[in-house]
Amino acid sequence: MITAVIFDLSEVYLTGLLGAEHNLEKILGIKANEMKGLNGPELAAFFHGELTEDEYWLRIIEKNKWKAGAGELKKAVRKSFKEIEGIRKIMEQLKEDGFRLGLLSVHAREWVDYCEKKFGYHELFHSTLYSFEAAASKPDKKVYRMILTKLKSAPEECIFIDDHLENLVPAREMGMKTILFKNAGQLKKDLAALGVAIR
Repeated sequence: MITAVIFDLSEVYLTGLLGAEHNLEKILGIKANEMKGLNGPELAAFFHGELTEDEYWLRIIEKNKWKAGAGELKKAVRKSFKEIEGIRKIMEQLKEDGFRLGLLSVHAREWVDYCEKKFGYHELFHSTLYSFEAAASKPDKKVYRMILTKLKSAPEECIFIDDHLENLVPAREMGMKTILFKNAGQLKKDLAALGVAIR
């Protein structure tokens, strides 16, 4: 019996990490597809809590010899964060119907602090776990075990939702039901197929 639903954050509840480089184009005078190094080892260190946001941007600026300040790049990225239409309503109904909600996300502390202040989404979840807290990230099974422990749920009782197929594989191997996220309408249909009806 399904008693818990675990969500990813980026590109499931919030847009922002994918495509953020488009907000940097005017500042840097570089096309998004020509920007290098944004997703390199510095980003992994930032997501794992090993670098602050300022340290991340200063390293990227130095590495690419960009003529820009960390402050303006930080502001530009924050403009990308938006709620995906219809998802909050689904979460609210699941919680109202008695399901335990978890959040398992690869994200950075400063970006999470900003998004939480803007959208107040932590109130939707019984438990959250971020890569910067765990010093590890999906698809490492360690973080799946950690969120299950926080939720006090067995894998067989959970549905895990993510927009990356590779992140669903460990969850499925551990015994969870999984959904590859595309949009709110598709999510409702896939939840219904697993016996979880959304009005």
